[in-house]
Amino acid sequence: MEPSDPSNIASLFDLLRERRIISVSGESSTGKTTLALQLIASALSCEDVTDERCVWIQASEQFPKKRLETIFRSSPGKFDALVKKIFLYPVSSPFLSYEDQSAFLTTLGIVILPFSTKYLVIDNISHHLRLAASFCSNIRQKTALLDEYFSLQLFPLIMRCLREEIVLILIHEVSFDPALGKNQPFFNKLYSRINSINVSLSKSFNSKTKRMKLVSRDNSISSELKYEILERGISLV
Repeated sequence: MEPSDPSNIASLFDLLRERRIISVSGESSTGKTTLALQLIASALSCEDVTDERCVWIQASEQFPKKRLETIFRSSPGKFDALVKKIFLYPVSSPFLSYEDQSAFLTTLGIVILPFSTKYLVIDNISHHLRLAASFCSNIRQKTALLDEYFSLQLFPLIMRCLREEIVLILIHEVSFDPALGKNQPFFNKLYSRINSINVSLSKSFNSKTKRMKLVSRDNSISSELKYEILERGISLV
């Protein structure tokens, strides 16, 4: 099955993109970045789409160019066309600190993007914020940091994406919440203020089959799918 097969990832993206904002979370090795990569690839490689572009923010993770090449190994022409449509920021490597990321995201709500940008991915949006929050000496300082992050960086970006009909994909780290007995994205209360569709990836011990839970904020979308991570990418089963 091709990664762009309409019965697979492409049809999933058609469902997710209706909400404009997609939050992808999961523990290590659940395929968060691979899923985002395939969603973008399925959109940009459609035969009736010729001029759409994607901006991929390397917040704390390097863009997985080799992974994309592997997914499209049997279609090298598609790979070559895709990499020309994906613009990386920063260009060479991820941000080194929260300060660097903050300075960039503060301008992202107004900066000129490549022509016909219709998709924007941030991978991994919470990493540097989590480290910065760990240095806060008290709850007041931490609250001020999170409020500033939301009001000056994230909210203006969300509003721009909604105005310009840009699909925004946010990739999150997770941590175990003992009170709930399950993994939650870092700063879940902060991100729960966003009207997004949440894609939670999880894995079971000693099983190749993983689970993908889709939940919208208003619960109008609620579904659970099974998938495997193959050499050609994520495949729904």
